[in-house]
Formats: sequence, structure tokens, C-alpha cells
Amino acid sequence: MPIEQLTIVDIGCASSCYGGTSPPLCSTCSGSCVASGCKCSNSTSCVPDQGTCSFNTTCCPSSLSWYSTLACCTVDPICSPACLSDEVCQYVNQTATCVANTTYYQSLGLNVYNVTSILTCNGSNMTISVGKNLLEYLHYKPSASTLLQSNCTGAVVSILQGQRVYSLVVNSTIGACGNIMTKNETFVSFTNAINIAGNSDNGLVTAGNLSIQFSCAYNVTMVTSLYTVFHPVATTQDLNSGNTGGEASTTLAAYTNPSYTSPLQTSQQEDLAIGSSLYFGMNTQFPDPAFVLRIEQCFATPTSDGSGTIKVMLISGGCPTGQVPDIQVIENGVSKEVRFSIASFSFQNFDMVYIFCNARLCNSASGTCSSCSSSREVSQNTTQFGLGPFIFVDTQDSSSSTHNGLSFTLLVGSILGLWVLRISEMI
Repeated sequence: MPIEQLTIVDIGCASSCYGGTSPPLCSTCSGSCVASGCKCSNSTSCVPDQGTCSFNTTCCPSSLSWYSTLACCTVDPICSPACLSDEVCQYVNQTATCVANTTYYQSLGLNVYNVTSILTCNGSNMTISVGKNLLEYLHYKPSASTLLQSNCTGAVVSILQGQRVYSLVVNSTIGACGNIMTKNETFVSFTNAINIAGNSDNGLVTAGNLSIQFSCAYNVTMVTSLYTVFHPVATTQDLNSGNTGGEASTTLAAYTNPSYTSPLQTSQQEDLAIGSSLYFGMNTQFPDPAFVLRIEQCFATPTSDGSGTIKVMLISGGCPTGQVPDIQVIENGVSKEVRFSIASFSFQNFDMVYIFCNARLCNSASGTCSSCSSSREVSQNTTQFGLGPFIFVDTQDSSSSTHNGLSFTLLVGSILGLWVLRISEMI
């Protein structure tokens, strides 16, 4: 219903309390206000008299704004929170909205070459932001921005560095939303672009498409290297953080080199040479600096769920068990990372090997996080991670079939009796 402003209660300020009859004041129609709005006795909308509604912005119908100074509705648009210096408050679809101040931008004489962006490079993602008001003044539609991959949409509006912006977030991973990756021994970079189309809402297009390229570079680490391959052999879970608060997202992954910069890919895990080194790294994002990451136990088994009767204990009480040759615990219980390596092997009469590890957060103040424990019990606070299957190939046997690691008896057959343990003997 259109607003008919018959009477204005002038309060001597920028805005005045509404005193019209269409819709009527609630006092003239036996109306009252509830959280959902104000209604006359016949259920039609009414406008509360000054100081009679305590529900603030829900008191006023469309095309009226809540005037908090005198607790009343006003015909003049009032935006809350207040508009920025390059904006004015206007009714848009009957709602008071901050929009670009065209007079302000005309006085500056800005054009498309003045459009800038703000880039934030986080550990796992990139956020690209562009100014809303200048782009809209130049007849662009930043709310419909996309990345290189056109289905990557969903720009979110916020205030950043004193200006209203539209932002898109993209994961810092190869191929995400069209990411282009470059990598050397030290850094990995991901490049993308935000594409902004001209506004055609009124049926006319007066601005050509605009593309702004952006790039983030990261040190190649155990964590960032996972972003450089399409399908790393990795698994992620949350550790039990108790009452300390904070996310404890933790990832266990397999790598092919001792610098932990070349993740093993799923396409490679079924063609590994027996006796070659395989490196395992675990990292937690738990923010509390008092806590470090500790693996209590790791074992290998030919069964996918880890519940079979055949197991080989690799790590127990945080340290190597000595049951398997060439296992090294490189780092455990001293930081947010754990690193260990094994020489690959297979089980007789089985194709596959699975690795399971139980990890937990450890308070470094205890002084025991990096020490070896004599207990073989798995702490109730640990979380189990599993990787696999790994299929190891005897590359030295020219007559071997694709998965002839089963015949590699020097490593397995001669000492398998020491490795094959019943569950009741292990835990």
C-alpha cells in the first residue's frame, strides 16, 4: 500500500516521525505491536505512534525506516548501520539501503582503470575482493562476479579496509575454480582471476566485461604440497580437543621424498617398489600453542578396516617397535607435525597393505610428549587414521606379475613370524 504522508511530526532533525493515515497510526485503529510487526484491530498494517513500539526495526512497514533517536517510523530512509562516506541511503525495493553516491564519484572523475582489488592469501585459500560502489557506479554488477571457472560464484558483500566490497574465496589447490599452478623447489603459486560482467538489469549493457588476475605464493611445506596434486593419498579428521576449544582438523598423508614436498597420488599407490622408502606426515591445525601433535601407535595390516588378526606394529608408545626394519620416527610430539618413514613391504598371500595410526593432542607442559612410553595401551583420547591400500611390486624379479610383491620372501617370509601378531597380543 502506498504511503500517504498527511501529517508530519517535525522534530527539528534530519528525519521526522510519520504521522500519516495510509497506513494509519496504530492509535487510530486500536492497533498493537508484536515482534512480527504492528497491526490494527482488523489485522491491517499500522504504524506505531512515537515511543510505543519496542521491537525497533520490525515496527515499521515497507518504505518506512526506524528512527531510533525518537523511537518512531519515518518516511526518510535511514540505514542501520550507517552508510560509508562514498554512499547514500535510499529506498531499494522498499528497504532503506546504502548505495553508491553518484555525485561523489562524478566529482572524482574515476573510470575502470581506477578499479582495484584486495587479495588475502590464507594457508588453504585465497580471497579476492573488489570495491562494490565504484564498480556499480561504472555500471558493473560485482554481485554476479565469477572466477575463471564460471560456475564458481557466490560473491559475499562485507566491509574491508573502509570500503564495501564483494569477495570470492577459492581453495589454494590445483585446478580449484580454474586455478593455474606453478611450482619450484621453494614456492608454489596459484593464479586465478575474478571476472565482473557489465550490469544488464535494465536491458542495456554499457560496460564491457572486466577481468582482474590474482595470485598467491606459498612456501612448499608438508601441508602446502598437498595442494599441488589432484588426488593425494591423505585422510583428514578432527582430534579430540577436550575443553580447550578450537578446531583440531588433522591430516595424515603419504609422501615419496624425505623433504615431504612430493605427495603420493592415488594413481601411484598401487605400483610401489618393495624396499623403497615411503614417508608419512601428519599435521594438525589446532591453534593452541601449548599443544603438540603426537602419534601413539601405528600398525600395518592387510585388511581395510584394521580389524584383522594379522598386524605388524610399526610404532608403539610414540617410538619404533623394532619389529620392522628401516622404520624411522623423524619427529613426534614436538610440534604440530609428525613425520616417520618405512621401507615398503608386503604380507605373504595378501595383495594389499594398510597403515593405521592413533594420534592425539599432547600438552607440551607435561614434558612427556616426545618421550617413548612403555605402555602398549592406546589412549582413549586418540583418533585413528587409516591410509591405503598400498600395493608393493617386486621390481627386481623380471618374471614377476603386476603385483608380484607377494613373492618377496627375503623381507617378509623369513621374519613374518615375528610380525604376525594376534589382536589380543597387540593391544
